[in-house]
Amino acid sequence: MRVTSGMITGRVIFNSQRSLSRLLQLQGQLSSGRRIERPSDDPVGTLRDLDYRNVLAQNDQYLKNISRAKTWAQNYDTVLSDLKDMVQQAKDLTITMSDDSVSTESRIGSHTVAKSILEQIGQLANGKLDGMYVFSGFQSDTQSLDISADGVRYRGDRGSIEYPIEAAYNSKVNLIGDDVFLKQLKTLGAEADLNLAVSPSTLLANLNSGNGVDLLSGGTFEITDETLGVTATIDISGAATIDDVITAINTQLPPTISNLTFGIAGAGNALSIDIDESAPRLVNDGTLLSDINEGHSLDLSYGRMRLTDGAGINMDVDFNSPAIPVTVGDLRNAFNTQMAAYGPPLDNVSMQLNAAGTALEILDANGVPVGLSVAEVNPDSTTAADLGLLGNIGASLTGHDLKPSYKFSINDIAGTTAADLGIVDEYRSDGTGTDLNPILTAATAAATSLSDLNNGAGFSGNEMVFWQGQVSETFDISSVSTVQELLDLFNSSYLDITAELNSSGTGIQISNNDPTLSFSIEDVGDGTLSKELGLFGAADMMASLTMLTKALKNDDREGVSLLMQNFDDAIDHLLEKRSTTGSHMARLETTEYRLLDQKLTYTKLLSEVEDADITDLITQLTTQENNYQASLMAAAKIVQPTLVDFLR
Repeated sequence: MRVTSGMITGRVIFNSQRSLSRLLQLQGQLSSGRRIERPSDDPVGTLRDLDYRNVLAQNDQYLKNISRAKTWAQNYDTVLSDLKDMVQQAKDLTITMSDDSVSTESRIGSHTVAKSILEQIGQLANGKLDGMYVFSGFQSDTQSLDISADGVRYRGDRGSIEYPIEAAYNSKVNLIGDDVFLKQLKTLGAEADLNLAVSPSTLLANLNSGNGVDLLSGGTFEITDETLGVTATIDISGAATIDDVITAINTQLPPTISNLTFGIAGAGNALSIDIDESAPRLVNDGTLLSDINEGHSLDLSYGRMRLTDGAGINMDVDFNSPAIPVTVGDLRNAFNTQMAAYGPPLDNVSMQLNAAGTALEILDANGVPVGLSVAEVNPDSTTAADLGLLGNIGASLTGHDLKPSYKFSINDIAGTTAADLGIVDEYRSDGTGTDLNPILTAATAAATSLSDLNNGAGFSGNEMVFWQGQVSETFDISSVSTVQELLDLFNSSYLDITAELNSSGTGIQISNNDPTLSFSIEDVGDGTLSKELGLFGAADMMASLTMLTKALKNDDREGVSLLMQNFDDAIDHLLEKRSTTGSHMARLETTEYRLLDQKLTYTKLLSEVEDADITDLITQLTTQENNYQASLMAAAKIVQPTLVDFLR
C-alpha cells in the first residue's frame, strides 16, 4: 500500500484534534466539577442520575409537607394545652362554688368568671393559622363555632386536610371542631336511678337492674340467731314476686327466731328486717357473755361471788377458774364444777337456765335447803348483781332476765340468693336491705307509673327545658302518667334527640343525635324536675360551660355541683386529643429523620455518579496536555511546510 504525504498529514491532524477534544473535555470537567456534562458522557450513569434526582425532589417536597404538618400539630398542641388549663379553671370554680359555705352574692358574682372562660375558649376555637380557621375542616374560611349564652353550634364540616409525607401515606393535619368541643362526653340519664318503688307484686326477675334473683343455685340462705346459735334455712326457690319471698321467709322462721319479721322497707326500695323487742330475749349455753345485759356484759374483774349459810359454809365461787368464761355455758360449768368439788351439802346445789330460757337460777336440791345466800366478795365487785343472783337461795334463786343484745346474721349457703335480695348482713336492731333496683317497664300493657318512681313519692315539678345548640323546647309532664308516655313526649320533640330506658333499666336517658350542636337539660325557674329525673346536666364540654354560667347566675348550688364530673370528663377528653396530637407529631418527626437520612444517602449516590474525581482529573489533564504537546511536536517534524503552504 502506498502511503502518501497527504495520508500522513490527515492522520496527524485527526489525532491532534482528538487529543485536543479530550483535553477540552477534561478541562470542562475540571472547571464544572461534574463527570457527566452531557447524556452521551455516560448514558447508564445519566439514567441513575435522573432516578436519584427524582427521589431527592420527592423527598424535598415531603420534607416541606412535614414542616407544614408540624406547624399545624404544634399549633393544636398549644391550643389544647390552653383549653385544658381553662377547663381546669372551670372545674376549680365549680368545686369552690358548690360549697355550702359560699354566699349567694359570691356564687352569683362568679358567673362572670365562668362567662369569661367560655369567651376565651371561644377565641381558641375560632383561631386561625395562615389565615385559615383551624377547626373548620374544609370550610377553613368559616368561623368554627357560633357561641351564645344558651348553646353552641359547629359551622364547619368534617373534611380532613392531608399532606403526603412519604410514599403511599398522607398525614391528616387538622382536628375537627365538633369532635374537640362538642363531642358527647356523657349521655344524660345513662346512670339515673329513678328508684321505682318495690311492691308485693314486683317480679323477682325485674330486680337488680333486670338481673333478677339467683334461684338456680338452690334459692336458699341461712338466718342465724347468733345469741342462741340457732340457724334456720330459708327456701324461696318457688318465689316469683316480692310477696312470695316475704311470705316464705316469715313462714319458715322457727319459733326460736320468731321475733324477726320481714317486709318492705318504708323507703319502698328494699326489704325490711324488723325485730320485735317486746318478745322475750332467750339465752342458752352458747350465748356470749359479752352480749348479755343488752351488750353490757358482766363484771369479771373479780369474777367471784360468795355462797354462805351464815355459819359453817362460806365459799367463794371463782368463775374465772379454770379459765375466764366466754359463754353462759362456761359460767354454769365453772359454778357446778366447784359445787361438786366442795362435796355435801353443796354438791346438790347447781346453776341452770330457768324454764323460760331468759335467766340463770341456782337450785338447792337437798331434801332440806341449806339456807344459802349469795353476796359479792367485796364492795367493788358486781358479778352477782350483773347476773341478778343476790339474796337468799332457799330452794331456788332466779336471776333477772339476761337480756342478750339482738344479733342476727343472714348469709348465703350457695349462690347469691340473699345477696340479690340485699339482706346479707349482721343485724343488731331493725334493718333495711340494700336497694333492689327494680327495672322500669315501658311496655304499653304494663308501663311503669310515674307516681311509683322516687320510691313512690313521684316528682315535685312539671317542667324542664332541653337545649340543642341555640334552640330549646320546654316539656310539661303534668298530663303524663307513665314512663312510656314520657318517652313518647320526648321522642315527639322537634329536637334531634332519642329518649329511651338506660342500659340498667332504672332510668330514662336522652341522646343528642346532632354532633354539631351542644346539648343540655335544665329546670324551669326554681323547679327540680330534671334533677329528680336524673336528666339535669350537659352532654359536652361547651354545654357544660354554658350551664355553669347559668347555674352560678341563678345561685343553683346543686346544679353547680352536678356539673363537676363534666369538667373531669372534658379534661380527660382534651388530654386524649393532646396525646393523639403528640403521637402525630412523633410520627412526623420520625418520618422527617428518615427522609433526611435518605436524602444524605441519595445525595451521596448522586455525587458518586455525577461528580468528578478532581485528583484523578488533574492527573489525566496533565497527562493529556503532555500528550497533546508531544503530538504537536511530532507533527511539526513529520509534516514539513511546502511552497504551497507559504502561498496560502
